[in-house]
This record gives sequence, structure tokens and C-alpha cells, in this order.
Amino acid sequence: MLNYTGHPLVDVGVATITAFAEQVDPAQVTTDDLTRLADELQRLYCNEPMKSLLSVVFPNSGFTQPAFDKQPAKRTDYAQRVLYAWQHEPAASDERCVFFGTPAAMRAYREMVPLIGAMDRFNFYAEGQSGLPISGLALLAIHALPLGTLKCQGRLLLLHASDPQLTYRFAAQALERNRRFLSLAAQEGTSKYSDARFPRTQIIACFLAADQQRRDEAVDSVTAYHLTNYGTNPAVDIYHLPLQVAGFLREAHDATYRAAWLRLVRRGWEGGDGGSVEPPDRDVFGLPARRNVLYEDLFDLPRDAHRFVRTYMLRTPRIERTTKDDQRRTYRLIDELDLVSWPLTRLFLERILNVTPDRIEAIRAMADQLAAYIQRENDRPLFRLFLHGGNRQSDYHELRMRLVRSDYQAAKRDQPLFTLDQFIAVFEDTDDRSWWLLARDLLLIRMIEQLHVQGWIAANRELVVDANADTDLAEASA
Repeated sequence: MLNYTGHPLVDVGVATITAFAEQVDPAQVTTDDLTRLADELQRLYCNEPMKSLLSVVFPNSGFTQPAFDKQPAKRTDYAQRVLYAWQHEPAASDERCVFFGTPAAMRAYREMVPLIGAMDRFNFYAEGQSGLPISGLALLAIHALPLGTLKCQGRLLLLHASDPQLTYRFAAQALERNRRFLSLAAQEGTSKYSDARFPRTQIIACFLAADQQRRDEAVDSVTAYHLTNYGTNPAVDIYHLPLQVAGFLREAHDATYRAAWLRLVRRGWEGGDGGSVEPPDRDVFGLPARRNVLYEDLFDLPRDAHRFVRTYMLRTPRIERTTKDDQRRTYRLIDELDLVSWPLTRLFLERILNVTPDRIEAIRAMADQLAAYIQRENDRPLFRLFLHGGNRQSDYHELRMRLVRSDYQAAKRDQPLFTLDQFIAVFEDTDDRSWWLLARDLLLIRMIEQLHVQGWIAANRELVVDANADTDLAEASA
């Protein structure tokens, strides 16, 4: 019986078989379904353009051997051996399949299972015996794998989740794309399998497409494997989308935050004008043909949360370690004040950094008091200090002293701007010595939102223009 195992290569293959059979549960797949799939794989894999894709996954296999081009019978024999081995599963065997635990039909090597050892590298296998014991069903699942994945930058990109139903949706979408491409390739006589680009952008695009179909189900983390089994340089890059980031992405598309989030997405597309949430171009698979820097920076969370907040929530241009075409170089707070959103920032704090509601409320309350004070007193130096303040510990001392003086002045006239407990909750209640930098930016985000609505920033536009100019110079010299 077909079932999920927890192994990404097998699970994506199982999901692909299930989608091919037009079922949802792999236990519902019949032997007739398996036969139809094996027939389809044999037809596709013995011909271009699939052969060019298989050289990435199954190099030196019977499907890709150039010598077999003039010996089609040998290619057919190989296909029969690996695609139909499940029809002759042994009732008993001294060895068990490492994936399903059923009797093994054969020992497989690198040309049949990606990223394992070759036949003559016995010292990298258990018990000093070369090869991996595998059942015919597991072998069929692994050979179905390419149709449930995406060819991306010369490698195979497969998405795997701990929830099998999410893995199934990824595979089903990929199967549909690949079938559409193969149908078009047959009409046009295409001999090479097309490549998508920008794996991290594609991962987020695929996740969002799949998650929209399962909004009533629990959110799940995703691990993507960008692998090649080709030649002498097999390799795999692993991208993990943790549960908190996946949850943030789902909630960012809820009605409360959707408009603000999609504005950030629009400005993230390279080559775009910021006017459309759709990518500027799509490839033959219907996927984004250009990268989205916002999507790609999600993979640096929560480790790089402060930089993420500054770049996207505060619209601070990023100059260092970027190319001339990088969209992040063009961000300008003065031109994008409408993109500054405290509700979206609050969601980020809750879901990505697990900041407590009490601390978030303390930040909001202090920021609102500061914004009202700056507008009432036209305190341009205080606002400038938030915008232009440095990142050294001495700069925190300066900010703290300036806030204390402002608090004292406000207390003399009316009431304090904040309490001691608020200040501690915002700046000090942490073991992270650099937290104050993030706290300063969070206060600034809320202050900008409030002062923009009140028209104060429009009347003091040069302060924000100067802030962008200083950022450009500081980051260019970094």
C-alpha cells in the first residue's frame, strides 16, 4: 500500500502519484493507477525534453545514457526494470526497503536514487555493502519525483512539509505545470526542459498558491530542497520556512493586513513599477520570471528581523551587498510614507519575534505620546534624532537623555510622555544589548504613521529627505 514516509524524496513522489491518480489519499491509489503512471513515465522518460531533465536527477541511468540512443531496446528494458519492479515485489526477502519497510526488490545506486553513493563506493553504505535496499513501489515513487517538482536554475526544486496534505498540494501544482509544459513542448518540438529562476522566490510563490487552497487547515512549516545529482558535483541547498514565518505570511493576507502587505510585495518585484502585485513577467510554467526581494528576505527571519523591519517597514534603502538592479536600493521613505503600517508591524512582532502584547502596547502608547509631543511642540530635533541616530551604545545614551529631557518638559506643562515602567518595557527589559535599535525603529514607525496622518511630515518634508540622503552615504561607505 502506498503511504507517506517522512522522507522528502519519497513523499513528494508519493504525492505526485496520488495527484496523477486524481486521488487525495495515497491509500486510494490502485494498481491500475500505478500501471498508468509507469506507462506514462516510460513514454516521457525515454524521449526529450524529459531526458534533459533526468540528467540532473538520474545521471548515467538507462534513461540518460547516450549509448542507448541507438539501442532503444536497452532503454526499454531499463524502464521495465525500475518502473515496473513493484509488479514483481518479492513476498519475502532477506532485506527490507529502507523507506517502506517491505521486502526489498533490489539494491539501488546513485543513478536510481539521487544523492546516494555509486555502486563502487561500498564504504559509504551500511555494513560495507554497496547499494540501498529498496522496494519496487519506493523506486516508482522516486522516479515520479521529477513530475512533482520544478526545474529551477539547473536543479530540481522540491517542497516538503510535515503535513502530507500540504506536500500533496505542492506536488499536484507542480504536476499540472509540468504536464502543461510537456504538452506545449510536444507541439513545438522543444528538446530541452525549461528552467525557472530564483528558487527562494518560487518557494514563497508556491507556498502562497498552495496555502490559499487550505485556509481552513492548520498552518505548517515548509522545507525546500534545491538539489542536483549531476556529474561529479552533486549538491543540495536546503531552505526552511519555519512555522512562525509561514503563519505570518498567512495572516498578512487576511483582510486586516492584506492591503498593506500587498503594497510591500509590489515594491519587491525586480523590474516592477510598484503598481501591480503580480510579477512583471511570468515564465513558461506560469511562475515569476523575476525575483521578489521581500519574498527572499523572509528566509533570513527571525535572525535578521531588525534589518527586515528597517528595509520593508521603515522603507530604508539597502545599499551594501546589493547589485545595481536590486529593488531595495530604490526605497525612499519620503516617497513611500503610505507603505509604513503599524498594524502590519505589530503582526510581525507577534508572529515572527513573539513579542508579548503588553510590550507591543507599551511601544504603541509611547510612540503616540511622542508623536503628539513632537507635533505640539514642533520638536524637529527629537524627530531628527530618531531618524538620524547612530547604532553605537553612546547613541543610545544620547537618545535616552533626550527622551528624559522631553519627558521632563512635558511633565512640567501637562503630564509625562511615558512612565518608568513603559520605558523599561520598550527599551530595557531584555538580555539583547542591541534591542534598543529595534525598539527605536518600532517607535519611529508608529510615530511616522501618526505624524503623516496629521500632516506634520508634509510640513517638515526636508527632515525625511535628509534621512534618506544620510542613509545612502552611511551604507555606501559601510
